[in-house]
Amino acid sequence: MDLKNVIDTRRKGTPDIIMFFTVFILIGLGIAMSYSASAVFAQKIFSDSFYFLKRQLLWFIVSFAAFILFQQIDYRIYKKYTKVLLLGSLVMLIFLLIPGLGHVAKGSSRWIRVGAFGLQPSEFVKIVLIIYLAKVFSAKKDTSDNPLFQLLIPVIILAIMFLLILLQPDFGTAIDLLFVSVAVLFVSGFSLFYILTLFILSVPAFYLLIYQVDYRRERILAYLNPWQDRYGIGYHIVQAFIAFKKGSVFGAGLGNGTQKISRLPEPHNDFIFAVIAEEAGFAGTVAVIILYCVFFWRGISIALNAPDDFGRLLGTGITLMLVIQAFINIGVVTGSLPTTGIPLPFISYGGSSLLSSMIAAGILLNISRYSDVVHDSDIYNPEFSEVWE
Repeated sequence: MDLKNVIDTRRKGTPDIIMFFTVFILIGLGIAMSYSASAVFAQKIFSDSFYFLKRQLLWFIVSFAAFILFQQIDYRIYKKYTKVLLLGSLVMLIFLLIPGLGHVAKGSSRWIRVGAFGLQPSEFVKIVLIIYLAKVFSAKKDTSDNPLFQLLIPVIILAIMFLLILLQPDFGTAIDLLFVSVAVLFVSGFSLFYILTLFILSVPAFYLLIYQVDYRRERILAYLNPWQDRYGIGYHIVQAFIAFKKGSVFGAGLGNGTQKISRLPEPHNDFIFAVIAEEAGFAGTVAVIILYCVFFWRGISIALNAPDDFGRLLGTGITLMLVIQAFINIGVVTGSLPTTGIPLPFISYGGSSLLSSMIAAGILLNISRYSDVVHDSDIYNPEFSEVWE
């Protein structure tokens, strides 16, 4: 008799303290660096060097409240509302593409305007899709069905979300979503053969989406040799390289960087890691990478110790979502990956990014509060089971 179908085999405890402090160290670093990176620009445009800092602090207060709230909500409740969450996500993504409804900035319709603030739905859609995939792949599979058939509906939903985000356009978030989904699929136990089959089948589509789109093709060419057009398509990445060179080992000091002044694009957002490199040096960049490695270590540990498959897959998906996003951003800034706009979690300026990251961290910490009271080895012990039969 399976006791997990009869009683709640979980014990509620305290959240993972290392994860908790790692998140807040990253946020503290982010607030300091986003102010340093934006002060000159804010003074020039808004006549207030604290303009972005005040907005980020306001978003931090909202995000902290969400962090505490989601840390208290039993993660299993999301399974009951998966369809509602998916439907809401689709509606928001479609809403953005309707002319006049989505807020357009820098050629992209990624935001829903709420008063003086904007929300970027795709940041929250990633969490919803992870919840959906964790629910689907944690359910018992029918061994009579072909694994490819079992993948059909999740892949279709993923493809719809991917295309809607791509149409905004937001290629960086779409790729992050794809990587995380594949990782959840792999961890759920599907054969690598089927995953590779899906990858091979998708290659022609990626060729059309990437190499046949002019500005994406130019970014790839700039990634291969940014110095060939250092004042054109390769300008941004070359300026990031210069920031790393100026920073040397210990940096120029907080606020003393110069690359953030009319050289780096979005210095307080997408290229904030380059500002860290110049002002905190190689030591500072290594410290940031170590913090994300600690986050990965604790996140995977939380997932592995989750009391059920849903918690295991949800914890894994959330951890990889944030860590993959971080290393895509770092990869872009260091020239290891083609340029794409994607924020550095917890550190980059931006309300939607901070709020969604804090919600994700809150869910992760809620999972960490539970452990099994009864282990599988006990449940299937004949002597133990007799008591319940």
